[in-house]
Amino acid sequence: MRGVNVAFRRISRLGREVLRFLLEGPPSNIYVELGPGFGRLPAIATLMGMRSFLYDEDPSLRERYDHLSSLFNLGDRLRLTTIALEKLTYAHVPEGVGVVVAERVLHFLPYPSAVRLLRLLRTRTLPGGRFFLSLSGLSSPIGEGYPGRDVPLEERFHPPRRDVGERLRISTPVCLYSAEDVRTLAEEVGGLKEISLRITDFGNVEAIYERLPDGRPL
Repeated sequence: MRGVNVAFRRISRLGREVLRFLLEGPPSNIYVELGPGFGRLPAIATLMGMRSFLYDEDPSLRERYDHLSSLFNLGDRLRLTTIALEKLTYAHVPEGVGVVVAERVLHFLPYPSAVRLLRLLRTRTLPGGRFFLSLSGLSSPIGEGYPGRDVPLEERFHPPRRDVGERLRISTPVCLYSAEDVRTLAEEVGGLKEISLRITDFGNVEAIYERLPDGRPL
């Protein structure tokens, strides 16, 4: 189990920042979202003129996004690829990405896998494109009694404490982050400038990064 699909019920604060950026005008109309679940954001982005490429391991989502494409006559502008994020390659992701969204999904990957995935996406993203990231935090309810709290970031990948996992419907290992851990992640990915980073009231970490031009120092 990987938790409750919160994005189906509401647009998060980070999601509203995504929409603000779309209104301002990203460097391209290519939108990528990792683990969209049943969220509303991809459909809204597509209706705003983006070409949306979604990646999620849940095959049950196919029917939902096919229905949305048909309902709003989106054609191939809303595409779902059913794949585990650990298996994503350059062949799956278009060039010239303008927006990358990963809400409440990267913490389900081991840290080295998150680094690899974000590097892949950074390479595909145009300068000025932005990454909108939300990761479960060490200070969130999931972090209560978390056995990996004192484990080095590179090795931190553990299931929540049993009672916590049962309460939050999460039984798989997670890599929880502090704010500084997210900064470490971005630094290791490279080529990204921090736009904002905050701890939510829930204890999660939300961050926005911008893709720098190649060759520009961090």
